[in-house]
Amino acid sequence: MKNNSVSRVKHSLRKKMILYIVIPLIIIYALAVYLTYDLGRATAIAHTKNYLVELTGHNAAELDNLFCSVSASAESIADTVDAIIDIDDDELFSLIKAKINRNDDIYGMAIAYEPGKGKAGRELYSPYFFRKGSVLAYTDLAEKYNYLSCDWYRIPKGLGAPYWTEPYFDEGGGDELMITYSHPVIDKGELIAVATADVSLNELEEVVSGISIMGGYTFIVSRTGTFLYHPIKDYVMRESIFSLARHYNMPDIRKTGRKMVEGESGIASYPDVETGEKKWIVYTPIESCDWSFAAVIPEAEILTSIRRSIMVQSLLLLVGLFVIIFLIIWVSIGITRPVRKLALYAEHIADGNLESKIEKIKGNDEIGELGRIFNEMAENLKAHIASLMKATKAREAVESELRIARQIQESLLPGIFPAFPENKEFDLYGRNLPAKEVAGDFYDFYFIDPERLGLMIADVSGKGISAGLYMVIARTLAKILCRDKESSPAGVLTEANKILCQDNDTCMFITLFLAYYNIFTGETTYANAGHKGSLILSKEGLISELEGLGNMAMGISPGEIYREKIIKLKREDTLILYTDGITDATGDDGSFYGSGRFMGKLSNSVHLPLKETVDNVCRDLENFQKDNQFDDITLLLLKRLC
Repeated sequence: MKNNSVSRVKHSLRKKMILYIVIPLIIIYALAVYLTYDLGRATAIAHTKNYLVELTGHNAAELDNLFCSVSASAESIADTVDAIIDIDDDELFSLIKAKINRNDDIYGMAIAYEPGKGKAGRELYSPYFFRKGSVLAYTDLAEKYNYLSCDWYRIPKGLGAPYWTEPYFDEGGGDELMITYSHPVIDKGELIAVATADVSLNELEEVVSGISIMGGYTFIVSRTGTFLYHPIKDYVMRESIFSLARHYNMPDIRKTGRKMVEGESGIASYPDVETGEKKWIVYTPIESCDWSFAAVIPEAEILTSIRRSIMVQSLLLLVGLFVIIFLIIWVSIGITRPVRKLALYAEHIADGNLESKIEKIKGNDEIGELGRIFNEMAENLKAHIASLMKATKAREAVESELRIARQIQESLLPGIFPAFPENKEFDLYGRNLPAKEVAGDFYDFYFIDPERLGLMIADVSGKGISAGLYMVIARTLAKILCRDKESSPAGVLTEANKILCQDNDTCMFITLFLAYYNIFTGETTYANAGHKGSLILSKEGLISELEGLGNMAMGISPGEIYREKIIKLKREDTLILYTDGITDATGDDGSFYGSGRFMGKLSNSVHLPLKETVDNVCRDLENFQKDNQFDDITLLLLKRLC
């Protein structure tokens, strides 16, 4: 068909266009682009980038100096208390007030003593001076709340090192949204007290809001990416750079946010989500507190000077345009009439009138051939649209069913954490990441009686709808059998296996780990149906693997008798249950994520909350396998607290 169409062309329209329009247009436009951009734009942008990085770094250094001066005051108080253990209150109070009065950036300061280390006869003692209007107010934080559980006391105590806190509202203290620098006072390896200096976020906002960089705006994010300052006040403490990137589906901003929280400096560009205008973001760390300072500048502001040069070059372009217009008018006399007809019929097609036919276009050039092909295209388009509508309707039905199935499955998995906030004896957190719309992995936990908590994790053979249905059956069956308070993990698996083996024509099977955990004693009775993902992480970061017990997966042999074993979790021990979607994850080079990397990530997160531990693992998996997840990923963690 294509050969026949080309052979009928006698006078090549392509040659006409190249001769009369395309060649002059390319020469004139290339000259204008070369003079305007190649000679000026790249150099101007490079200089501007360097200037912005230096300017942003200068402002970040000024903020860093602010925080350093605040931390230096707290360190001075700590050094004094360390040198004079029995310092009297009058001398200590005078020193604290003097430090606050000398530094306008300090909102308040305190010295919080370890129990029994402060004022004689007081178990807890923490004198605190803070600004209240134009005067300094005093309070004893020990009379307001138990400061031993506060992050500004607890974290530097655990680290044995100074620490800048995340923002918090000090209700009962200064009643102010603030950040705190805490410096531990340690004598002969023993904590005596924690000296603190507070910075009000309102005062910080006044400082940062006064910084303007080339008509843009600035913001500050914490070490977790949370906005500490932003001109949109609703973002402060409510949003993070990652939540905005996720909300607006901007992976480039998420990558930039990761670099910011990792303490890197740099510059990147992105389109505005509302206007599409290109903007630049310049970021640099605030070293003293592990935050990141950034400026967002519209590219239009940056390119203002370049536009002046473009105005000059536009004159040359205008001259070229006059020449092109003359050539277009001359050439269009012979071709515009049939082109208009084609455009008119194209409008009919665009309006949905596929019955329209192109007539009265004669000639042996490309225009005439285009008219004939256009009629053939209209017929093919009608057939294609009918086929496409049918396929789209079928695909939408399947996608809708998959979405509903995933929603049902998600509703079956526990998703609210903390799951049992009234139970302080343990902490619990789990997550399921399906490889397809419907997962074959699942986890569950529930109280069998007031003392025993049931824990379950499983992996069904295969993926997708079939695995999801089998998962629901196995989960429901095991949960029903566990309702019997006299049941045991081995008995539940043995009975469930018999039922699953009945009418199992698809030959599906499931690996399942079931444990009964005593929340008061830490005693854990478990049975294992061929599941390989069960570890214990000690508070020292050491990892041991639970004995597999040698039983096969469920759904294979109805006569399988499952065994069980009793272990005991120590305080701060964490039971880690997972599926092989973690260790079998593959990177771009075909390498496996592996147990070693997984255990190393767990060990490094031993002192973090369980949610952050799971976040770290999932984040590392995402960086490792990127978009190549081929198996469901499930992770369930239980930590004995007391």
